[in-house]
Amino acid sequence: MDRSGNETFAVQNKSTFVLMRGYPGTGKSTIARAIAAALHAPLIDRDIIRKKAVDIFGDIHGVGRFSYELMFALTEEQLNLRLSVIVDTPLTYRETYEKSMALAEKFSLPLLVVHCQCPPEVQKRRLEGRKGTVSEFQITSWEEWLRWKPRFEEFDDHGCVIDTSNPLDDSLAKVMHSIQELHGNNSHLSEHSHSDQLRF
Repeated sequence: MDRSGNETFAVQNKSTFVLMRGYPGTGKSTIARAIAAALHAPLIDRDIIRKKAVDIFGDIHGVGRFSYELMFALTEEQLNLRLSVIVDTPLTYRETYEKSMALAEKFSLPLLVVHCQCPPEVQKRRLEGRKGTVSEFQITSWEEWLRWKPRFEEFDDHGCVIDTSNPLDDSLAKVMHSIQELHGNNSHLSEHSHSDQLRF
């Protein structure tokens, strides 16, 4: 087993809250699925929730907020069960990050933001390659992205930054290493505090 394999094995049995971040077309969903498979952990994709909500209720006012609230409710349940969870969301707003931090603190679990980036030409190619393959509310052109970009708030997430134009295995190995380091830095969290969370 290589180094990345050892690190994956080392963190599989440790509960971790992984939160994706990145502009549309930067490969968040691809990386999120790879992390979920490596950790044998549930993946909660905000876009899937929103698509189902739109399919059932239509693109009505409040459906975006509903998708976020349901995403957080499902995430909280997984964390309450002491499971790792990967949340796939653009992390457009600082408020979403702060709410995620509060959840991690509530259950005394480490939070890792996986911040996906890539060169603009790669992002542009990926966005334009989406046409006809995604739901109607996702961005599928560079022009549309430039109109949306001002909505994305800039803030320090203290996360693991990966360049998704590199091979997937390299990005995954970097994430696994970051998770292992994160647990090392949070070793002061005792098993006693964990058991307190499970009392009924």
